[in-house]
Amino acid sequence: MTPAERPLRLGFAAPMFAAPGIPTLRTPSLERLDWAQTLAAIREAEALGYDSVWFSDHLFHGRGGEFLESWTTLAAAAGATERIRLVNNHLGINYRPAPLLAKMAATIDVISAGRFELFVSHGMREREHTSYGFGWEPDVARRVAKLDEAIEVMRSLWSGKPVDHDGEHYRLRGALSTPVPAHPIPLWLGGPLSDPVAMLIAARADGWNALPASLTEYAAQAERVDAACRAIGRDPSTLRRSLETQVLILGDDSEWNEWMLRWAELRESAPLGFATSDMFPNGTAIDDPAALTAACVDTFIIGTRREVAAKLAAYRDLGVDEVVCWFMDWPVGDSLRSLAEDVRAMVKLA
Repeated sequence: MTPAERPLRLGFAAPMFAAPGIPTLRTPSLERLDWAQTLAAIREAEALGYDSVWFSDHLFHGRGGEFLESWTTLAAAAGATERIRLVNNHLGINYRPAPLLAKMAATIDVISAGRFELFVSHGMREREHTSYGFGWEPDVARRVAKLDEAIEVMRSLWSGKPVDHDGEHYRLRGALSTPVPAHPIPLWLGGPLSDPVAMLIAARADGWNALPASLTEYAAQAERVDAACRAIGRDPSTLRRSLETQVLILGDDSEWNEWMLRWAELRESAPLGFATSDMFPNGTAIDDPAALTAACVDTFIIGTRREVAAKLAAYRDLGVDEVVCWFMDWPVGDSLRSLAEDVRAMVKLA
């Protein structure tokens, strides 16, 4: 089956934090985090036919640092949904011990009747690690090596048999994790695509999740991952591929300027504050709106229904089989519904 013949899955990135007015930071139209609102969106996504919901992992982020903890939120969503797949998103391996992570993953999979998928990361934000006292390893290769060992430990524990393990980062003696998962838990990897990350994806992952990238950038990243697969004798087509990106469906091109004005007002009325000062050391003002617009349109999926459908089809033709959507207009706009009800059918015909 060629990429164009495969159905394109749609994932919903659960709004775990508010980033009012910041177009590049996932949730620019959300003024303040509200759990009831987030839960309602997850239920709506399931009702609309979205295939998965993804739960990001930060300790603090966005306005006031308010961020819903990933595991707790996913567990609540498991009890509030029936069909939709549940996926962690960039789960930091240093925030929770890997053996405990294996137990948590198995439990979530059991209570969700086999709907869980695990996306673990080597960790990307130094400030969150050091502020919580978790320690930070600046060398990417060493962080990836720890993640590699963590994956080995977790998969061993999912066997349901006692596990002994003597490694650099984990030591287990007769560790037992039962009940076992309800199904073989798919493992996702991703993040900034360094050589160590690409090699680990090829060696260990069931799926690769790409960060927002233009079509040209994505094609180059995909070739890099494919090359890593071929280097170890793996067929690149055995690797599932998702793209995590921002999405905004416009009635016409003029609507973009209206959103830019709205976001400018939100930056003034609802500043992010201390929690993201490391990310925006010079403030959040947009000095060159035209350049930002060009970058957003190139990197994200923004446009009219037909334009969005065409870009989704182009990513599909590059091998993407699932797009994980952060909706730039949520909760005040209609992109969440429109993508499922209008655009999805257009992509199938593209």
